[in-house]
Amino acid sequence: MKKIRYILSLAVVGITMCACSDDYETYEEQRDYENSRLSSFLKNPSFGEIKGKAINVISEKEFLKDTITDVSKNEFVLLENGVYMQIVRRGCGSILKDGESATMICRFKEYNINGDSLQLYNDAPKTDQFYYDKIEVVRNSGKFIPSWSLKEDNTGYQSSMYNSYYNFCVQNYRETPTVPTGWVDPVLLYIKLGRPEKEGDEIAKVRLILPHDQGHNFADHNVCAFYYEITYERGI
Repeated sequence: MKKIRYILSLAVVGITMCACSDDYETYEEQRDYENSRLSSFLKNPSFGEIKGKAINVISEKEFLKDTITDVSKNEFVLLENGVYMQIVRRGCGSILKDGESATMICRFKEYNINGDSLQLYNDAPKTDQFYYDKIEVVRNSGKFIPSWSLKEDNTGYQSSMYNSYYNFCVQNYRETPTVPTGWVDPVLLYIKLGRPEKEGDEIAKVRLILPHDQGHNFADHNVCAFYYEITYERGI
């Protein structure tokens, strides 16, 4: 079952990778299409846990009054970098301090807004360690810098995203896959990284809409917007 789910996720990537943009389009035309798809998605999300629920966008100024997004109203805050964020659970543990580094365990569903489809997922049961994405992150002067974490045997990265995109990115861009910038900056200013230790403890959960320049390098090169449902847990 484990292998079947992984193969299916790779198949989805293969099917939708070409759905982002046309090679003959200019960057401006690609941006216009991305913005059009984003606008449609905000009015009527077509997938995920928010399917069919119009998104209520609030300003960052309003959000900073209490740093709460009302899930019952499907509120998303539009951040300065163009990311739309909804905090479902702030999580247990603590916010990463300046100068501190940590290992994050992330489980997610990734939806291609341009292609209107599920592209990749790793949200298998928590006991299935094959599926989580492991990320090293450091906070430096208020900025969060992420990188993929090596497996314990140093044979590769503990990341379904890295492994799924690797061949495509290397062959087409001569680059290895990057961690989506919008996963951490400025999201980690507002959620806690921790591990449940007692009854009632829950890890952080966030919903994100990332424009292409806040996503991984596949999104950036193809001018694709993505929607994520993602959890964050502090690694050991």
